[in-house]
Amino acid sequence: MASTPLRFVTLSGVPIEIIDLKWPFHQSTSGADWFVLHGRADLLGSPENLHAEVAVGMTQTMKEAIGSLEPQSAEGMVVNAIRKTIDNGQIALLKSGKLQPVHITSRFYSFREKKIQFPKQLEQDVREMLKRRIFWLSANGPVEIAHPYDCQYVNFSSEKLLEIARQLASEGLLQLQGDTAIATETLKREASSIRDAMHKGVEAGLAAAKVTA
Repeated sequence: MASTPLRFVTLSGVPIEIIDLKWPFHQSTSGADWFVLHGRADLLGSPENLHAEVAVGMTQTMKEAIGSLEPQSAEGMVVNAIRKTIDNGQIALLKSGKLQPVHITSRFYSFREKKIQFPKQLEQDVREMLKRRIFWLSANGPVEIAHPYDCQYVNFSSEKLLEIARQLASEGLLQLQGDTAIATETLKREASSIRDAMHKGVEAGLAAAKVTA
């Protein structure tokens, strides 16, 4: 379980903070074979306080597979399931609260390897995510490059993420400080495209919400 704020950037470019996770998971009151955890995802830096109230649902199969629903076992999966749902345009970041579902199912688990396993991403997409992570999160100091939840989210080793960071540093985009980094002026000059990606990611969720309303 992370002791620092749960601030991350999705692959689609949306910077978020996961807050107010109401541990523990509880049995669904609908009678379905689900366990539910409520929480909230805030859009970082949003003057309009855009956010999403979420109900993270985990199947009985997944509960049995991971063995525990305690934060130290399940928090990373919860955070990354929220991120994946944003990537899929299935969460709308709104001014007001509206409970939205996030599903944790066997697509996030390898029964052959017996471990949590999110889909492996293209290196170029991970490179962009890492740039955006450092851009959004390093304003107040160095940011961890290979956070365990990021490694799980993109299915890359910490060594691979550090290798990508070193490549970005060689291009003048990051300033490395051990296994952390801050944005350089060169990276900050990409602010327009980074903000465009964020807006597109947010708009995808809003568009889907209008369709289903």
